[in-house]
Amino acid sequence: MIKVWIGIVLFIASFSFDALAAKEEIKPLVLFQGEVAEGSFLHMVEKGVLAFEQATSITVVQKRLPRSDERYLKELENSAKQGFSPIIVQDSNSLARFANIAKAYPATKFISLDVAYDVPNILALTFNHAEGAYVVGFLAGLKTKTNKVGFIGGLDIPVINNFRCGYELGLQQANANATLVTRYINKGTFSWDDLDSAQQLSQQMLSDNVDVIFPVSGMASKAVMDTMKAAGPQHYSFGIDANSNADYPQTLLASFEKRSDKAVFAALMLLKNGIWNGTEKHFGVKQGIIQITVNPENTALNASDKQKVDELITQLKGKNNRISREILTHCKV
Repeated sequence: MIKVWIGIVLFIASFSFDALAAKEEIKPLVLFQGEVAEGSFLHMVEKGVLAFEQATSITVVQKRLPRSDERYLKELENSAKQGFSPIIVQDSNSLARFANIAKAYPATKFISLDVAYDVPNILALTFNHAEGAYVVGFLAGLKTKTNKVGFIGGLDIPVINNFRCGYELGLQQANANATLVTRYINKGTFSWDDLDSAQQLSQQMLSDNVDVIFPVSGMASKAVMDTMKAAGPQHYSFGIDANSNADYPQTLLASFEKRSDKAVFAALMLLKNGIWNGTEKHFGVKQGIIQITVNPENTALNASDKQKVDELITQLKGKNNRISREILTHCKV
């Protein structure tokens, strides 16, 4: 497994294997806010941290805080003062003062998840969510019976709307008669853990005859999956961040796996080796970081559905492919 992850390091660094000899003393830290629950985005980040520790015997300090942007920013600044570097920063898209803190500590390196900044000491790990969401949307278009499909986002922000854009593009190309219903939890940093709001929104969609929902709402997405499972036959959803197929054998069509663990591992390895070759690393289907895993247990999926998903993924891995060009045209990446 470590060999596979080293391959990601080599891909984004474009340097020889000899460069993996240790070159720099680092004091890494990951700063979490909210629950690091099994199968969540934060859990994937933690997996990457643990893989790095296993590969290098370098400890990555983990600090866990309750949900509070102000408290998080204060602890971020304190951690920089204490000499931690690099610092892995969660939810930087909603942290208004993050860039200013980074500028105030130019000797400290920060790893930003999902959002890029024009700041020389911030390394952004960004993802082409629209690519994977296109495949998910195409599958939703094939399986909807009502021609009403839903999307529930945690916040109405660019990174979430990159998912929505790809999802809608895939949906339209699979089924020109289908319409997309979009809702957001929109309760600030608490949105990602707000299962009650996610359940209410999914119930409202069910009342509106929506029969397939793609939740991109952090841990709150589980409430959407549970709601669609309780709704019974011919009601479907998708997993997000990790593979949840086994927990919803007949109602999850596929899981959108965002292998943040591999991206975090690669970034830490680069910095451990003293490599800072740009302030953004962008990942998608081609790099194996965005993966769509069809649910093998769902009997609603036929051989043709699975073959189509495979075809789309193969296209996305190709150079200058049509789907990627359309995503680039329509979706902000």
